[in-house]
Amino acid sequence: MKVTITGVEMFLNRLTLTEKEAFLQIAHHVAHIDDDFSKEERIIIDKYCMEMQVDDVFYDPEQFDLAAVLEVFQEDSHKKIALLELMALVFSDGHMHRAEEGTLEEIVERFGLNPNLAVVYKEWAKSILSLFVQGEALIHL
Repeated sequence: MKVTITGVEMFLNRLTLTEKEAFLQIAHHVAHIDDDFSKEERIIIDKYCMEMQVDDVFYDPEQFDLAAVLEVFQEDSHKKIALLELMALVFSDGHMHRAEEGTLEEIVERFGLNPNLAVVYKEWAKSILSLFVQGEALIHL
């Protein structure tokens, strides 16, 4: 089942402008890594831009350097915000592709975060998406 969400993005406004641009680069990378840039992923990236009050960035997969982009994030709380928001993006199309999972694992490692945190964040993202689906169903009862 694919889910279109409009209200999951909540924390990105806390990032610096440089971090916001880096986050969008990472979001595009994650959304394109499985060779299926879905409508749901496009909608979420558009929502990210609205929340952060920035224009979308140009993403060139040939020039993208994940390690360099991740260096922008210095504060642990900002690293966690990026990871949490990326989880919602990954699950927006209903599943996590192996390439997405590998990229998220690399992000966790490069950020120096506890891998168990990623498990909790995955469950949070799935719960939020589930609640959104339930809300949509309630509207149409």
